[in-house]
Amino acid sequence: MPKNKNYQKRITVLDECFASRTGLYTLEKLEQVILEKLEIKVSKRTIQNDIDSIRDIIENDIAKDIDVDQYPVFQTGLYEGKKKVFRYAKAEYALGNQLLSKSDQEQLEDTLAILARYRNREEFNWLDELFPRIQSAFELVHEDYSGLISYETNRDYTGQSWVGKLYNQLVKGKILNIEYKTFASETSYIRKVHPYHLKQYNSRWFLFGYEEGENYTGITNLALDRIVSITETTENSLPNTIDWGDYFDEIIGVSKPNDIEPIDIKLRFSSSRIQYVSTKPIHGASQRMDKTDPENRTIIINVIPNRELYQTLLSFGNDVEVIEPDFIKKELLESK
Repeated sequence: MPKNKNYQKRITVLDECFASRTGLYTLEKLEQVILEKLEIKVSKRTIQNDIDSIRDIIENDIAKDIDVDQYPVFQTGLYEGKKKVFRYAKAEYALGNQLLSKSDQEQLEDTLAILARYRNREEFNWLDELFPRIQSAFELVHEDYSGLISYETNRDYTGQSWVGKLYNQLVKGKILNIEYKTFASETSYIRKVHPYHLKQYNSRWFLFGYEEGENYTGITNLALDRIVSITETTENSLPNTIDWGDYFDEIIGVSKPNDIEPIDIKLRFSSSRIQYVSTKPIHGASQRMDKTDPENRTIIINVIPNRELYQTLLSFGNDVEVIEPDFIKKELLESK
């Protein structure tokens, strides 16, 4: 049977149709459904081959418990007019309820092996959640997931479980009702958010979007580790008009105060720290050396002051001195 690149997609669509207890799916209707959902045109012969393939998969799985000759996979004698209707004899025959076939297991293991190449990259941390679930669900034992490079990750981070789910929501483009609980609050509350962007900072993940609330309406961010639950609505999100690259170029971290423009901040570092800051910039988008410093120990960054800026500067301890502006210098001294 032909198993081209669309085979698995067709099988998934057909399986949903056959498990339905309400629809009446003839070959002609199945053609139409595949065209609508996959935007591909297939022949009745191809669909018939797919049906035979599905029947083989299910029969191989249930034959040990059921006489498939006496209890066939598909209902018999079911017609719409004179056209035969295809429906599972039992809804639980759906492929999702069957064991993996040998070929499907091999394909899944190959897919995991490919994904494993990227497992240690921090933007793919969500794979750490995905792999164990797939291995457990399908009883896979493939463990060849080691690589040549390791990245700093926080695999115990509680917000990790939301990354994959929210990525799917970004693709769907629906407004979300998010139950949220801050560290300072004893109770949770609902936030209505148009989801636009996910960002990782300092080993935590944040969702950025447009929030509609009683006390605030505008661009906001939510820490994934403070999310309690997510409910998808039927409403479409407003179109995203923000260039997130430009958005983050104005700040350190994820906090962006409203109606404040970036300012130049001049910082002088100890001789032991300036090389570190030069090779690992505090703010890569704007950081430059102050050419007026003959010792080449002063840098200038252009950012909007936020709490992440102060946290970053405090992490340098006595190795950094704020030259200007004065209010940044004062804030930093009061925080020490």
